[in-house]
This record gives sequence, C-alpha cells and structure tokens, in this order.
Amino acid sequence: MAGLLVCVGILVPRRRCRARIFPGKRREQVVANRMARYLHTSIFVNDMDESIDFYTKKLGLKLLGGPDHYPGNADMAFVGASWDAYIELVFDLEEHPPYDVGNRYEHVALEVEGDLRDVIERLRAQGVKIVKEPKKSPGGTRSIAFVEDPNGIPVELLEPRGAPAA
Repeated sequence: MAGLLVCVGILVPRRRCRARIFPGKRREQVVANRMARYLHTSIFVNDMDESIDFYTKKLGLKLLGGPDHYPGNADMAFVGASWDAYIELVFDLEEHPPYDVGNRYEHVALEVEGDLRDVIERLRAQGVKIVKEPKKSPGGTRSIAFVEDPNGIPVELLEPRGAPAA
C-alpha cells in the first residue's frame, strides 16, 4: 500500500490527501489521532422476539444475525441496515429484575427514509407508542420524533438530512 494514506476515513493516493482540510497538522498526525469508526450500540432487552419484531417489522431494519444462544451468558441478535452500524440486542440469561430505562441505554437514534410524519402514522397504526410527535430538532435543521421500543427505550427518529424541517 505504498503511496496510499487514510485521508478523512478513506484510502486515497498520497498526492490527493489535502492537508488544508486540517490546517496546521501533518497528514500523519491526523491519521494517528483519528477515532475508529462507530460500530454498534448494545441494549439489554426483556423479550428478544418482541424486540426483533419491533426493530425489523416496525422500523424496517434487517435482522443481520441471530438470535444466537450463548449458554450461561446471553442470547444476542443484531439488527441494522448493514454491518457498518447496527444495534446489538442482548437478553441476559442471568437472574435479574426487569430492566428499567436508565440501566439499559438513554436512547437510540435512527434516520428514516421518506416523510417522518408518514412514518409516525404507520408506526401508530401498528400500535407503537409515540412518545413525542414530529417537531423541529433543537438546531432547527430537520424534524425529529420519539417512539418507544418494547423495552421502554426511547428511539429517536430523524428525517433525512436536507429534508424540510416540520
């Protein structure tokens, strides 16, 4: 790979990586200080089948793997659009009280395809709890809404970037 350099997350010929993107830093410094890519979020679930149903049939993600059973540990399944970024669903096999919001995760955020209001109406018709109706994001750049998964975890739904905010 002589002559190639990771530049803003992609491999490019060394001559095409522009140091001006990062003023005052050598390209090698930028690469060395780069954060690894985001991979997944892991959440504990109370019911694996119900959670898989919510994320796949209602929110439209794919079941990427599982559910897999790891005796004495946990059952795990993976949902997402691809393995580039996904949600890991974990059903803990050890005895414990049901999970409460706060000891699992604060919220999960997903960008929807199409009109957010249409997505919310489709989810409402499927019996999904709507926590917050569509409104402008705090920055006012796009619309957001919140629904609740079967485990009580808030799921933030965002319209695609560039769509007019409600």
